[in-house]
Amino acid sequence: MSNERIAVIGLGRMGGPIADHLVAAGYEVHVYDKEAAAMDARVAAGAVAARSPAHAAEGATFVSVIVFDDAQALEVVGGTEGVLSSLLPGAIVAIHTTVSLETIHRLAAQADARGMVVLDAGISGGEAGSAAGTLLTMVGGPVHAVDTAQPILGCFSKEVLHAGPVGAGMALKLARNATGYAMMVAVHEAMELAHRSGVDLALLRHTISETGVFDQSLAPFTLGGPEPLPPDADPAVRAALEHTNRLADKDLDQALHLAARVGAPVPMLTEVRRTFHHSVRV
Repeated sequence: MSNERIAVIGLGRMGGPIADHLVAAGYEVHVYDKEAAAMDARVAAGAVAARSPAHAAEGATFVSVIVFDDAQALEVVGGTEGVLSSLLPGAIVAIHTTVSLETIHRLAAQADARGMVVLDAGISGGEAGSAAGTLLTMVGGPVHAVDTAQPILGCFSKEVLHAGPVGAGMALKLARNATGYAMMVAVHEAMELAHRSGVDLALLRHTISETGVFDQSLAPFTLGGPEPLPPDADPAVRAALEHTNRLADKDLDQALHLAARVGAPVPMLTEVRRTFHHSVRV
């Protein structure tokens, strides 16, 4: 059992389970959410309800912030009743909300002026990961603060990655999200193409899940990353890249031809065809 006090601000689908994991780990957890019912559920699990973010943060050494957007993060951290108004010097505030780097740096500067530290600590794994305590947490900030935060973040994370200085964790999270959303659009277009071609979507789903499509999306890492190959590159690697490009040209052209024939709108696929050689460069 720890006597350390932690505050959790925002008790939605991600924040509520995070608070529960911290309570289960033995921390004294004070919580705030604008919805009373959300706080009631956490109190039932052993947390202490607060009347404002500042009230929740009184006496806390660590604060987790899981709200919806930049405006809410700015308010609950740096606002009149924000956590910075009541925390003591040395406290750490972890911003789990996916926000802009400008917001992270603004809050970090406000905290630094008061002798506190802001970490950008983006989380990935969804509601299931939050409930199971298996999130992946991507952190930006000074080493000493990340080391201090590690045991707390570990209560709800399967892995805590220190991405670099303040802002690096959120940059990593935004890049990860961009990949995920691009893949969602790609799958949507594939569904449209299959549906208009008379293919059962259940079969498409099975085929995607059973044939390594999502592993294939990691090919740019395997094939050397964003930079073109140097002149002295391994001939076998160069040959693999050239082969990948030839296959992509053929397969994408055929997919676009089918889309035109069946009237499937595939703007992302069109853009992929246009830019693929920029992504996999020889």
